[in-house]
Amino acid sequence: MSQTIIVADDHPLFRAALKQAVSQAVPDAETVEVDSIKALQAAVESHPDADLILLDLNMPGAHGFSGLVFMRGQYPGLPVVVVSGSEDLQVMRRSIDYGASGFIPKSAPLPTITEAIQAVLEGDVWLPDGVALRLER
Repeated sequence: MSQTIIVADDHPLFRAALKQAVSQAVPDAETVEVDSIKALQAAVESHPDADLILLDLNMPGAHGFSGLVFMRGQYPGLPVVVVSGSEDLQVMRRSIDYGASGFIPKSAPLPTITEAIQAVLEGDVWLPDGVALRLER
């Protein structure tokens, strides 16, 4: 049975890049694309067996961490990886504190995004190289 991964980002070009990373990480995955929190909620309801959400923090219907907090509250068993233009350590820390299974900076190269997707699907929490050590301080 193939895995279902929901890509939630309001920028079509970045959704396409994430979709490419998903296809490299999980070649037979079904990828569902959405551009708002409202569309994300509808996608999760129509794909209750989804395996992962790749979530942009800043998109219509979300302010700051509200989209992440909402998704974790409504669907606690569904892993969410935050994908953000921010590389601030506090944003990464808060994402993990609010229940994200990983944090991918939008500046990450495609192979790194692919690695992150694979790691989270295997049950790991993924952060960029060197970040986990800095977050522990």
